[in-house]
Amino acid sequence: MSNQEIIFETIRQKVLATPLQVRLQYGHPDVSDRNFHIIRGGLSKASHVINLSEDIFVGFNSTLRQRNITHHEYIQVRKGRDVGLNQISLFEAKVACSNGEQMLSRDIYRSGHQFDFFRMLFYYFTTVGFYVSSMVVVIIVHLFLYGKPYLSLSGLETAIMKRALMRGNNPLKATMASQSAV
Repeated sequence: MSNQEIIFETIRQKVLATPLQVRLQYGHPDVSDRNFHIIRGGLSKASHVINLSEDIFVGFNSTLRQRNITHHEYIQVRKGRDVGLNQISLFEAKVACSNGEQMLSRDIYRSGHQFDFFRMLFYYFTTVGFYVSSMVVVIIVHLFLYGKPYLSLSGLETAIMKRALMRGNNPLKATMASQSAV
């Protein structure tokens, strides 16, 4: 787990910070630039229950004030995470609830008026877009998994194949054969 943390999280945070300049999360608001934020409205939100991840709101405030969030590693500590199903479910619930609060915040609305198209795409896919695209993938997989047996059991697949053979439609024939293999 610690190697996975190094490979997927540390490298990802470095790429988001340096070449892309779209990193929004400090990791913990207690290690952010305290003086910069105190004279510009502070770090924390009103409630730690409602705003589950206040570090992302620090990132929103910094980005709105034309600052980029960098990634510095002074001491590299490998940490393992508990990967039981209950812990993963609780973490995903926390991230989803936090995402809902981010979408309701005024920071996203303000950001939408000053960012270019590519940064707005980044905002979309790091907030509600992740859940929308996941939902679309799940729906498409279910449609395929239920549609393929329907085609096979109803006899529609053989009718389509016969028409493709009669018309000499080789691409359709190849498509139907590849779906059967899947």
